[in-house]
Amino acid sequence: MKRVTDERLKIDMLKNIRIVFIFQTLGILAILIYTGISKGPDAAFHSPLSLVFYGTGVILGFQQLRVSADMDEMGKHKLKKPMPYYGLVLIALAVGLGAGLLTFLTDPLHKLNAWIIGGVFFICFLAAYSVGYFIKKKRAEDDEDE
Repeated sequence: MKRVTDERLKIDMLKNIRIVFIFQTLGILAILIYTGISKGPDAAFHSPLSLVFYGTGVILGFQQLRVSADMDEMGKHKLKKPMPYYGLVLIALAVGLGAGLLTFLTDPLHKLNAWIIGGVFFICFLAAYSVGYFIKKKRAEDDEDE
């Protein structure tokens, strides 16, 4: 069996996959909404489908980082060198501290929650910034080599 080499067919296959993905996501969301209405929101949040829905969103977000790095390079303001990594760490730290402080100000009795939420925000933003940074850094190094 020959592999598909025609670009038009590849684009059509990607469009078909996109349509199936949208249908699947809407189906999962509809099941979660139905479960939330019939059995209560707690049952919907503890459903394994909610974990699949959240995981799909996270994976899709990280996959889109590569595309956004390409779009950033195609823009008018092409950066030769990415921002220093410590700058990204400081931004993630500021977001984590802000989220933790906001949590502490709204619920001062539970200090542990503020630490946990601040830490989760810091780790999530640091992970996203790190992936984007290393993609841009690798591309900048590849451009220098050529």
